[in-house]
Amino acid sequence: MTGLFRLKIALLSVLVSGTVLVFLGIFFLTTISQIRMDRIDREIVALGESQLHVWHPKEHWENFDRSLRSIYGPEHWKDLVVQVTDADHRLLYRSPHWPKEISTASFPEFDRRMAPDLDPGQVPGPPRVQPDATPDRPERDRHEWAAADRRQLRPPPPPREKNGGPPPQHRYPPGPLRIKTPYFRTLETPAGRLRTGIMGSQHVTILLGMNLAGFYEDVNRFEKAFLFSIPLALLLLALGGWLVAHRALKPVALITRTAQGITARGLGQRIPATGADAEFRQLIRVINDMLDRLEKSFGQAVRFSADAAHELQTPLTILQGVLDDAVQHAPSGSIDQQRYGSLLEEVQRLKNIVRKLLILAQADADRLPLRPGPVDLSALIESAAEDAGVMGPELEVEKDIVPGVIVTGDADLLRLVIQELTTNAVKYNTPDGRVRFRLTVQDRQALFSIANTGRPIPESERDRVFDRFYRLDKSRSRSVAGTGLGLSLAREIVQAHQGELRLEPPGDSLISFSLFLPLQTQPSTS
Repeated sequence: MTGLFRLKIALLSVLVSGTVLVFLGIFFLTTISQIRMDRIDREIVALGESQLHVWHPKEHWENFDRSLRSIYGPEHWKDLVVQVTDADHRLLYRSPHWPKEISTASFPEFDRRMAPDLDPGQVPGPPRVQPDATPDRPERDRHEWAAADRRQLRPPPPPREKNGGPPPQHRYPPGPLRIKTPYFRTLETPAGRLRTGIMGSQHVTILLGMNLAGFYEDVNRFEKAFLFSIPLALLLLALGGWLVAHRALKPVALITRTAQGITARGLGQRIPATGADAEFRQLIRVINDMLDRLEKSFGQAVRFSADAAHELQTPLTILQGVLDDAVQHAPSGSIDQQRYGSLLEEVQRLKNIVRKLLILAQADADRLPLRPGPVDLSALIESAAEDAGVMGPELEVEKDIVPGVIVTGDADLLRLVIQELTTNAVKYNTPDGRVRFRLTVQDRQALFSIANTGRPIPESERDRVFDRFYRLDKSRSRSVAGTGLGLSLAREIVQAHQGELRLEPPGDSLISFSLFLPLQTQPSTS
């Protein structure tokens, strides 16, 4: 039961912690993806807006595209595409591998997202994106390298005059420079997904697209690592929950073991409170106080039963002697003799009850007096079979008794056990029924079984046949004399002899009891 409870706690820990772990993982993956996408957007803005503040001739944009290729390397030059148009939507430059699916029409909001007018001296530079400054990183994302190196990207100087004079000045038309707010979108193309940004002024519009293949490779790598770590994390959580539950339930296991060992003969045991937490110490203290009260009450009940049974023996013995003398001196066949004889039988019955109560009280106190010695169990059973024939002359008595079976025990008490079982088999039999006595030897044990015909014992009452003062409502009615102490007394005596008495499952229309006792020596078969 404790193991099942620990398993439930471990599973609950996995369920709660695993749910939190999954949600946190999804949140962090989403956050990381968003941060990396923002860095790509900032990189696109930095590359594009750095070209908006000064007028450039048409030839500049081809050099600009070539510079981007040199920055990103020949193996990634297709990952970045550029398209530049002027204020009249005339194409100034387009990368050779520009996808036809992307155009300014993909950004209908762009023309409406115009920033306030700025004076030429107040035009802000591109946002600065700090590169990863960690010196010991062996490899950085190519987008981070581009962000770190974009400061070095400058438009090529305009050509100088042949005579060495100053270059011609190219300026935007007079008026304030208006920088439009950049707008970004992820677009699908045959070459893959491109993160595309559009930016510009009233004079020029720049479209920059960056391939997200590397971005999704990183995202997929993070997702695979996360999915691989989830089962391991859940396993560790389950193991941790099991260990925590095991440690938390140690006092409960100690209480359970101690409580299982507390019986009527061991009420003096107490649960140790060493090493337990404050809450468990309080529980242990309450249980120990309850055991103190139970031990005291049980001891008083046992002493009362023993004292009462012992005190009743003397007056009953005296009364038995007086009645026996009265029967002897009464006229033969007279009414007085019959009355005295009936009273003598009731006194004898009372003496048997008192004797049983005394034996039970001594057994409860673990003070049952035993005078062990060799007992011929075969002879006791043979005598009981003869008594059964006398008590029930209409019954058929069957015997299968191995001779010479010797056990160690108290002869008087074992004789009482055999008598109680025989009396029950005769009293609760059916008319013209049968009683079967069988004694065998199995595995260094004497096995005695006694079976009788009779009304079957209901399954709901089979566990109560050994309870004290308990009688079956139908088969053991008031028409049959008895106190309900015989089977309980027999079991206590058998247990005191390190044996076992049990009711066997129903079969062959017989009610069968089995008695197991350890042998003293090998039985004689001669």
